[in-house]
Amino acid sequence: MHKLISPLWVLFFILLSGLVLQAQTRIEVSTDPVSSGGGAAQYHYLFENERFVTPRIEVSFSADGQGQFRFTRKEGGEIVNDLKVSTPVVSQVRALLDELRFLESTESYQHKKDFSHLGRVTISQSRDGRTRSASFNYTDNPTMNRLVEIFRGIATQETRVFEIETVRATDPISTPGQLRMLENELHSKQIADPQRLVALLQEIKTDESVPLIARNHAERLLKEIKKGK
Repeated sequence: MHKLISPLWVLFFILLSGLVLQAQTRIEVSTDPVSSGGGAAQYHYLFENERFVTPRIEVSFSADGQGQFRFTRKEGGEIVNDLKVSTPVVSQVRALLDELRFLESTESYQHKKDFSHLGRVTISQSRDGRTRSASFNYTDNPTMNRLVEIFRGIATQETRVFEIETVRATDPISTPGQLRMLENELHSKQIADPQRLVALLQEIKTDESVPLIARNHAERLLKEIKKGK
């Protein structure tokens, strides 16, 4: 009797061990953060127009504002710079996407008429395992237009920062011209986050390698930004 039962118990324990192993495997897979579809929000803007001197511009950042600014110029390679978007600007982007119910919506945002000569804009958002992109060359949706303006403003300010830093290093005498363009962009509300420029302008204000007119101009711009003009 004992000889007959022992093999059965052995078989029982083998089967039981297999079931436990399978259960452990299923638990490990279900708790894998990659397979669970979690993750922080990501925002992305892409502009493309082969007719432009800068045919491709990209702005991407996460919920904490960390990201990258990329652009490509004709007869030149791609330039990639780190990007830090301020909390207020990130909040504006998130609020506008929420207002659009972007992830749930199926709206194309494309106007009924085609304006291909204006170039193509692509807006993308990822959140909670969901991702959606929408591309258009012109839209009459006011909320989407405001969102595009913010992304374009980020691209404008980062381009200007790049240009100013470049001329300071390679052609300081051209700095006044860059500051005049920056002033025009500030006055026309083309800059998404003027505070982003404060540190750079403070450096220029005390930089004796650039013309005095540029240092004085930087000081005036700092005062305007402080006053919120």
